[in-house]
Parts: sequence; C-alpha cells; structure tokens
Amino acid sequence: MNILVVDDDASTLSLLEKSMTRWGYSVRKANNGRQAIDIVHSEHIDLLVSDWLMPEINGLDLCGKVRSLNLSHYIYIILISAQDTRMDVVRGLEGGVDDFITKPVNLDELRARMEIGARIIKLERELNQKYRTIKNNYYQTIHMFTQFLEIYDKDLGGHSRRVGKLALKLAKRHAGIQPEDYPIIEASGMLHDIGLIGLPRALVKKSLTEMTGDEKKLYRSHPERGETVLNQVDLLRPVAKIVRMHHEQVNGRGFPDGATSDQIPLEASVVNAASIYDNLRHFRKLALAHIPEKLQQMRGYQLDATLVDLLLEVNMEEMQEDAKQTEIEKEIDELKAGMKLSRDVCMRTGAFFMATDTRIDSAAIAKLKQYYELGNIASTVFIHK
Repeated sequence: MNILVVDDDASTLSLLEKSMTRWGYSVRKANNGRQAIDIVHSEHIDLLVSDWLMPEINGLDLCGKVRSLNLSHYIYIILISAQDTRMDVVRGLEGGVDDFITKPVNLDELRARMEIGARIIKLERELNQKYRTIKNNYYQTIHMFTQFLEIYDKDLGGHSRRVGKLALKLAKRHAGIQPEDYPIIEASGMLHDIGLIGLPRALVKKSLTEMTGDEKKLYRSHPERGETVLNQVDLLRPVAKIVRMHHEQVNGRGFPDGATSDQIPLEASVVNAASIYDNLRHFRKLALAHIPEKLQQMRGYQLDATLVDLLLEVNMEEMQEDAKQTEIEKEIDELKAGMKLSRDVCMRTGAFFMATDTRIDSAAIAKLKQYYELGNIASTVFIHK
C-alpha cells in the first residue's frame, strides 16, 4: 500500500513517515501541496494523509485537485486538522475528503483510520477487477455472436458491424440518450440481425417486396428469434429487448408487435434508423445524393423526425468525405469495362497481379473473378473515381 503524507512541519512529517513505515506501509512524503500533486501525477498513490492548514495549497484544496485528476484508481484521503467543528467536517466531506483526524494526532487512532482506508482501497480493487472481468466477458460474447454472423453470411456480417458503428454515432448525437446507454445501443446494432442465422440464405438476400407470403412471415420472425437467442445470456438481456423491436415503426406498421412511437424504446429506434440507412447505401446501393429524398419519405412514417435529421447530417458528412476521396473500393462483381485501377492488385501471397492505372476490360474482369474464386486475391479492388 503506497502512502503519501503531506505536512509543512518537518518534525511532524518525519514522525508520521517513521510511524507509517513501521506499520508496514510504503511511504512518500511532501512538505507542500504542490509537491504532493507532482508525486500523485508521477506515482501510484493509494492513500493520502495531509495536514489541512498549509501555505499556498492547503489540505482541502489539495484534495480538490486530486479529485479533479483523471486517475485510473481511487485515492483515499485523510485530513489532519485542528478544525473539528461540524461545519468544517461538512465542508471537507463535500470537498472529497474521506476521513478526518484532529490534532494532536493520536498515532493509534491514525493507524486504525488508515487500516479502514486500506480495506476500502482493497475492496475498490476487487470490484474493479470483477468489473473488468464482466466487461471482457460481455464484449467476448458479442464478438462470438458477430463471428457467427460473419460465418453465416459475409455481407450480413458487414452490415451488422456498420449498423453497430452508425447506431453508436447517432446515439452520441441524440439529446435523449445518456452515455451509459451507448454500449447497449452499439451491441444492439451489431447483433440486431442475429435472428436471421438459420434462415435460408436466398431469403436473406431478398428485399421484402420480392418475398412471398410465407417468406415474409419467416423473415418477420427474426426479431423474436434474435430476442430468444440473446435472452439466454444474462448480460445481453437489455440488448435482446432492443433487438426484438428494431423493426417497429412510429406509425405502428412495423413488426413483430406493431408498436407505435410511444411504445418503442428510443434505443430500438436508433438501431432501426442505422439499419435503414445502411441498407439504402449498401443493399439498395443508392447514391449518397439520392438518400435524403428516401429519408424524407420516412419522416413520421417509419422514423421520427429527429432521427431523420440526424441521418441527413450523417449523409451530408459522408458526401463531403466522399468528395475528398480520389478512389473507391469496389467488389469484383461490381466492376465494369472502362474502370481504371487506382492501386496494384496483389495475390494473397504478396505476388504482383495487376498494375495501378490498368484500364480494365471484360477480359481483365473475367480474370479477376477467376483468381478471386480460386482464393488468390481479395474480393475488392480500388478504382479511380
């Protein structure tokens, strides 16, 4: 346990240092508040014992400065003071002090109070370790489910990753969402389509307008299927609720429950908005300039006005970013004769295959497809805009 003792009186400082060392603590000392702050910045301090009345920076001000630091651990603070009125104690506690001891210092009492602080520090460390374990398990579980999506269908896996990222971006911009809800929304975006696993892949590739009645019924079951899967993991039950409702619409014509705007959790609406936008871009492959018209048609119908406005902001930023780029990444199946490579195409082994600035024709496209199907090159190439 690392102790920092602070006092402007040299004899008191020496006495406290010797006593605390004899009690088994590792002790650092400072004779003023400024020096103490420097030590806290540079070393791991668990417990701080300081005189209240000191020149320049007094003990209470020192406590305030320590509390304002962005430390990864908690420092237990004990003030030693002749000021022991109720008002002084309240002022100290409000300033972040954990405990007090009055002058003249009774060393046995000080030792007992430090042992209380040490127990609290130990408890804090144990709680932090448990929290880290829970957090790691949470994200490992999410990663496992996203891997299932990737294995089931690469495009669906890509969609899920993008929706998680966009849902988090929308959440951070929405005034109605608190920071503590960001991780749940991001996870819900990443896992919103987990219920599609196990459905015929040909069905997953279709749009709703292409589906037969039975196919629509099967497809519309995926939010409930996703909820059922995620409810098996206690940590993911808040995510499961959002996944169930990510296809609900403000007009009450969504599924599976036909919930209306006041019945739909805001988190689910955010995930729905992110999914809709990603589908417009990557499934329907709409040009960025045409997306605002589609979003406006959904205002008050599929999406509430605030989320439409946020998506319009995102789309404008995407257009501005797109305008800065001189190349685009294309799937090999999307290539057309006349396009020009903006980067070399290399085999997975690193061997050169096709040069930058090659203007591709039908023969080159056929060759790229052949090598991709053989697993020799990646599924995408970069093309000049």
